[in-house]
Amino acid sequence: MIKFRFIAPNGPDYAAERMLRWEVLRKPLGMPPGSEKLPEEDQSFHLIASIGKKIVGCVCFFPETETNGRIFQMAVSEEYQGRGLGRQLFQTLERSLIKQGVRDVYLYVRSESEGFYQRMGYSGEGDLINRFGEMYRLMKKAFPQSSQQEIFPTYKEA
Repeated sequence: MIKFRFIAPNGPDYAAERMLRWEVLRKPLGMPPGSEKLPEEDQSFHLIASIGKKIVGCVCFFPETETNGRIFQMAVSEEYQGRGLGRQLFQTLERSLIKQGVRDVYLYVRSESEGFYQRMGYSGEGDLINRFGEMYRLMKKAFPQSSQQEIFPTYKEA
C-alpha cells in the first residue's frame, strides 16, 4: 500500500528522497550526486510516496508567497512509473496546497512530459527553454477557489 506524507529536509527520509531525485532526474543527464539539491530546499515542502520503508516517489513545492509557488523535481522510481503514482502524488500535493490557501502554481517540465501535466490541468506558456541540456516548458495552473471541494475532495493524511 502506498503512503503519502510530508517530510522535513533534515529528517531521516530526506537523504533517500534526494537519492531518488538524483537517480531519476539528474543521473540520466550525466550530472553528479548532489546536483539535485537546490538552494530553496530547506524552505520547501517535500512530499514522498512510500511502500513499506522504500521511497518510490516524491515532489517538492517552494512557496514564493502565501498564495503561489513553484513545484519542482517530481520523481517516481522506474519500477513504479506508468502505474498512476505520479498522478496520485500530484493530486495529494495539490489538495494540501489548496487547504493551505495556495491559488497558483507553476513548474518547468521536460518537453516529453508536457502531456502528463496538461492532463493534470497545467497550461504551457512561452517557448521551450534549454536547461541542463534538455528542453523545458513553463507550465502554470490556477486552483479554482469557489468549488475546491468538488474538484479536490478532502484529503486525510495517514
